[in-house]
Amino acid sequence: MSARRVIVIGSGPGGSAFGALMAHAGHHVTILERNGFSGGKCSSLPHGGYVVDTGVHMFGRGPLGPFGEVSRILGVGPRWSAATPAFTLSLSGGHKLEMASSIAHPVSLLNFLKGHLRGWQRMGWTSTAVKSLHELGPARLFSLARGFNDRRYPLYGELQDVCVRDFFSSISDCDDFLRTFHAQAMLTMVLPWHRASMGEFAYILASTMRASRLCYPRGGSGAIPASFLRALERRGGEIRLGCEVASIEIAGGRARGVITAEGEFIPGDTVVSSAGLRRTIELAGRDAFPAVYVDRADGLRDSEAFIAVKFFLDRKISSIRTPCLLHMPGLSPHGMFDYLEDGSIPAELFLFVTAPGRWDPSLVPPGGDCLIFGVPAPSRLDRGAQAEALLDLAEEMAAAIFPEISAATVAVERIMCTDVSCLSGRISGDCIGIAQEVGQSGSFRPRSATPVDGLFLAGADAGGRGIGTEMAADSALRLYWQLKV
Repeated sequence: MSARRVIVIGSGPGGSAFGALMAHAGHHVTILERNGFSGGKCSSLPHGGYVVDTGVHMFGRGPLGPFGEVSRILGVGPRWSAATPAFTLSLSGGHKLEMASSIAHPVSLLNFLKGHLRGWQRMGWTSTAVKSLHELGPARLFSLARGFNDRRYPLYGELQDVCVRDFFSSISDCDDFLRTFHAQAMLTMVLPWHRASMGEFAYILASTMRASRLCYPRGGSGAIPASFLRALERRGGEIRLGCEVASIEIAGGRARGVITAEGEFIPGDTVVSSAGLRRTIELAGRDAFPAVYVDRADGLRDSEAFIAVKFFLDRKISSIRTPCLLHMPGLSPHGMFDYLEDGSIPAELFLFVTAPGRWDPSLVPPGGDCLIFGVPAPSRLDRGAQAEALLDLAEEMAAAIFPEISAATVAVERIMCTDVSCLSGRISGDCIGIAQEVGQSGSFRPRSATPVDGLFLAGADAGGRGIGTEMAADSALRLYWQLKV
C-alpha cells in the first residue's frame, strides 16, 4: 500500500471518524475545520462552570453501533454512560412514566401497564394486532415481523418507498399508538411522518431495539469526535482549527487539493468532504460535475431542524430522575407537526429534553443542573419569528413540566436555525442533512463517491444510514473500507 495525502473537510462525527481511520491505515491525513473548535454540530463548549452541547443529543446505540466499530478499529474512543430508567415519557395532563432503553425491560413493561390501567396512554395493542392481521394477512404480517428481526432480510428495501404515516395508519386506528410512532420518526429522522421513509425508520427501530443501549458520552457529545481526533494525531495526522476551505481544486477531472480562505493551496491525492453534498458541489464548482448530478443534488430536500432553549440551573430538578425526557403532546397524531409547513404555532409541543449532567456529573457545577429543551422546527432560515414563538411556548411548557425550574434558573440560552447554519456552514439550519425521506433513502441516497475522481463525501449526507450522528459515522466506516488500501 502506498500512503496517500488525504484532506478531510470538517471535523464532525463523519469527518473525524474517517480521518482517524485513514491515519490508522497509514495515510497522511489533514482535517480542516472552519470553526475554532472541533466537532461541528456534535460539539460541547464551556459555559461558565458548565460544559454544554451545541445541540440536543442522545445516542441510540453508543458502543454497539458505528461509533463502537470505529473505536474498536482505532483501539480508542469515548467512554459511554447509560442509565436505567433511561428516559421519562411525559404525557399531556402532567403524567410521567419512566422507561428503560428496551421496551421489553421490566421497568418499561410495568410503566406501559401503569399508563394503560390509569388511562394515561393506551397503545391499542390488541386492536392494532387485529387490524394488522386483517389488512396484511397472516403471511405478510409474519414476513414483516421476520424481516424486522433479521438484519439479512431485505425488509428495509421493500419499505423504502412507503412513508411512515401510510404504513402505521394501515395497521392501527389508535391515536396513542400513532402519536408515539409519529413522534419517534421526528426524534430519530427529524421529519414529519408523511415524508419519512418507512424502510429507513424500520432500520432505525430494529437496530436501536437490538442494541437497547440509549446512552451518552462522558465529557459531552463533543467527546466523540475529540476521541477520534486524538487517535488521528497519535498516528501523525493533523487537525487545523479555524481553517475554512474556500474551494476544492479540480484539474484534469480530478481533485488535486483545496484552497483555504487565506489563499493557501493544500495539495492532496484524495479530498473527502463532510461539508454536505450541495456545499461540496459549490466548493468544487458546479461545472466540475455532470449536469444530471447537479440537478439531482439541487432537488434533494433536507431534514427539518431542532432548535433549543438551554436552562442553566443552580440546583438539581427533583421532578425528573432520568437523564432524558420526551414530552408527548395531546394532539391528533395526524396534525401534531403541521406547524412545520403551515407556519402556525401549535397548542402544545413535542419536546426532547436532555439533562447531560445526569449522565456525567462533571458537565455541571457541584449541585447544579442543565436542561436542554429541543423543539422540532422548520429548517428554513427565514422562519425566525415562528422559531422564537416556538421557544417561547417551550419555556412556558418547561415551567409546567418542572414547576421548580424558574427559581433554579441562573441563565437561559436559545439556539436558533441561524446558529446551527453558522456552525455547520450549510445553507439551512437542518438537524441531520439530506432527509431520509421517500425517494432519498436506501438505494436512492447519494453515494460517497462523486463523479469527480479523488473527491468523496463522508457524513450524514451520503453513504450511511441510521440516526443523525451515527449515520455520519456509518458513512465514514463504509468509505474507509472502500479507500483504506
